[in-house]
Amino acid sequence: STIAADKLKRVKRDKYINTVQKELFNVFEKPLRGLTVTQGALLMKLIDREIGKSSFDIIKDYKNGIAARFWNGIAKMFGSDLRKPYDPEGEDKEVEELVKIWEADEFYLLYWSLFWKEPPTVDIPKKYL
Repeated sequence: STIAADKLKRVKRDKYINTVQKELFNVFEKPLRGLTVTQGALLMKLIDREIGKSSFDIIKDYKNGIAARFWNGIAKMFGSDLRKPYDPEGEDKEVEELVKIWEADEFYLLYWSLFWKEPPTVDIPKKYL
C-alpha cells in the first residue's frame, strides 16, 4: 500500500522494498530458519490462502522474475512449487480443515491432545500484528 500510495519510482521503490525486507529479515529470520521443508511448504500455502497470490507471484512483484524463478528452482529441489495455487477443496483440503480449527480457536486443544504439551510460540512485535 505504501508503494501504491506514494507512487514510488523504480529506484525509490527498490530501495524501500530492500529496507523493509532487511527489517523483516532481522525480526523473523530466526524462527523461519528453524522450519522444516514441510513447514516451509505449509507456510507458502497459508500465505497464498491469506493473500490470494502464490509465493512465486509475490517474489516476482516485489523483486523480479529472475529471483522468482531462482527461488522456485530451489523449492522444486525440495519437492515444492512456488507457482502452485492454494486449493482448499482439493490438494489442500486438510490444511483448510486445520485453518478452520484455528479460526474456531480450537487449535490449542487439538495440539495438546496430539502432543501433550503446549504449542511453541514465537514472539511477534506488536508492529507486525
